[in-house]
Amino acid sequence: MNLFSVRPSLFAYAALLFTLALGAAPAAVAQIQEEEEEEPILITEDELNQLLVWYVDQKYEKVLFKAIRYTEDDEQSKHPLPYLYMAKAYLGIHNSDDSDLRETYEVDKLKALKNALKYAAKFVKKDKELEFVPQEQEYLEELRKETVIAAETEMDNDKYTKAKSYYKYLTTINEEDPGAWMMYGTVFLALKARRDADNAWETARNLLLNQQARGLTESQLELLQYAFVMTIELLDELGDRATAREFITLGDEFIGGDREFEAVKRSIGG
Repeated sequence: MNLFSVRPSLFAYAALLFTLALGAAPAAVAQIQEEEEEEPILITEDELNQLLVWYVDQKYEKVLFKAIRYTEDDEQSKHPLPYLYMAKAYLGIHNSDDSDLRETYEVDKLKALKNALKYAAKFVKKDKELEFVPQEQEYLEELRKETVIAAETEMDNDKYTKAKSYYKYLTTINEEDPGAWMMYGTVFLALKARRDADNAWETARNLLLNQQARGLTESQLELLQYAFVMTIELLDELGDRATAREFITLGDEFIGGDREFEAVKRSIGG
């Protein structure tokens, strides 16, 4: 056998292996990086299902005791759903007929409702990719209705600071709620904080003009109607008829024909 005739093929084979190795290396590195970048499982599906089962069975305290542990863990606290289940459990307690449960969680003082709002706001903030919020609109609407009732009660009692906290939560749960922003501003006006009022009203006005009040839920539309009436009445009471008429003009476009709105408009000659 001619040794010199074998050498070129050996060299070619070695070169081929070297070339393949160079080509495979980036792929291997990419695979390793991809595996490292995969999101860790913060809370298992079984654990989340257990929270759901307890919630459906109205075992609200079990939900709270378990979910709070997730929210206190450095890694698991990043997951939005424990906050959602805590919010749901607190609203369940707020609406419960169980006298012992209501007493324990001070439902009559609206403590359970406030906690429901607190954790619902955290749920929305944690769900940065909007993976869960769109699926929970029915619950958020129920919470919004209860909150609007509580806020209006505080307004009727001239408890403006308490009312402000409710409207602030509503703007956090849904940043595109024009009625919540308008009432947030009106409460600031009642508290003699005109600059803050103007800022909140500007947000409400921009939302209305940009979105034309499309996509509002039933409670959001009712809140918007209430907000126009309350804002116009308070501005008129404070002697600022020019701004009151600006709100009348804006209201004509979005809630014109509403009985209370038309009544307050007539009362100030709008």
